[in-house]
Amino acid sequence: MKIGLIGLGAIGSMHFNNVRNGKVPNCEIAAVCDEKGVDEKKFPSCKAYVKVEDILADRSVETLIVATPSFNHYTLAKQCLESGKNVLVEKPAALTSLEAADISAIARRCAKVCGIMLNQRTTPLYARIKKLVSSGELGKINRASWFMTNWYRPQIYFSSSNWRGTWKGEAGGALINQSIHNIDIFAWVFGMPSSLRAWCKFGKYHNIEVEDEATAYLNYDNGMSATFATCTGEYPGTNRLEIAADKGFIVAENDTLKITKFPSLRDYTLNTKYVFGTPEPSETVEKFDSKGGQHAEVLKNFADAVSGNLKDFAFDISEGYNSVCLANAMLMSAWTNADVKFPFNDNAYAKMLAEKTAGSKFREKVDSDFIIEFTKSFR
Repeated sequence: MKIGLIGLGAIGSMHFNNVRNGKVPNCEIAAVCDEKGVDEKKFPSCKAYVKVEDILADRSVETLIVATPSFNHYTLAKQCLESGKNVLVEKPAALTSLEAADISAIARRCAKVCGIMLNQRTTPLYARIKKLVSSGELGKINRASWFMTNWYRPQIYFSSSNWRGTWKGEAGGALINQSIHNIDIFAWVFGMPSSLRAWCKFGKYHNIEVEDEATAYLNYDNGMSATFATCTGEYPGTNRLEIAADKGFIVAENDTLKITKFPSLRDYTLNTKYVFGTPEPSETVEKFDSKGGQHAEVLKNFADAVSGNLKDFAFDISEGYNSVCLANAMLMSAWTNADVKFPFNDNAYAKMLAEKTAGSKFREKVDSDFIIEFTKSFR
């Protein structure tokens, strides 16, 4: 399969290397495109384009990867699909839930495969949690709490770019950029809430317009309550997920899953004669040394879907809607100082963001003295 790659920054280069190093069988990067120009020494044996229109017109390329800054994802995905190309889009699918839903509709109308890079779903720890909850072996889920505060970013992360940390460029910060991965896992495991209330701090730790701290409380129709907190200004921070259920309690932290199981806690609570009694638990600890297939696994799944060799396309673009929706809802709740109910009002949020964007602009002075160590960006 001949793939075209749009965007040759750190993430785009990683996709290129994954394919070149054979991590995605039966695929090759045949063309690359970046408006800043292409260093052909870094991308040998590839057609090089500067204009998106030119790579879209290349009839030898049937599939494209969009690995550009977030504000281009929707527009480029739309262009790719309407040009008759299959396309895999980096996260987030779009900056608003309205646009994320529209990409899905366009893909269906064009009868093309459109995927979303939700690489964290390939992490064995998260896949195990998903299975535990979905199988029902934990019983009714009563509460979930995820503190994901180890997304630390220094000021240079923002000031080395003209668009990061601005409403116009990112339409958000910690929620739509870093923690979109965790928000996706949250929605993937627990589904969507009936309502939420969120509190955000904007530019608390950095000289930016957008949020660098957020805390949300979520309610579910099945009675489950949940909290989600994230931050890019704390160090070392923590990544701790707790799930309290009728038949178990699990804690995921430091690549370790501690599982405590017991008979129905509700039955014990209502029927025990022991004033200070507790149920008899069994405890297991599972250690996860691998992060799984990550980006390469998603790209392989996508390539198989394009080839028609796949029954279950796990990373269809429609899977990217819920995380964008939740991130948008948290911001809307903070802006309005009120609860937000679901189904979400995509149009209302898009109008609010447009007002924020109208008063925003890209950074005029960009700090050029910086060092990129991309592997340290993963959490």
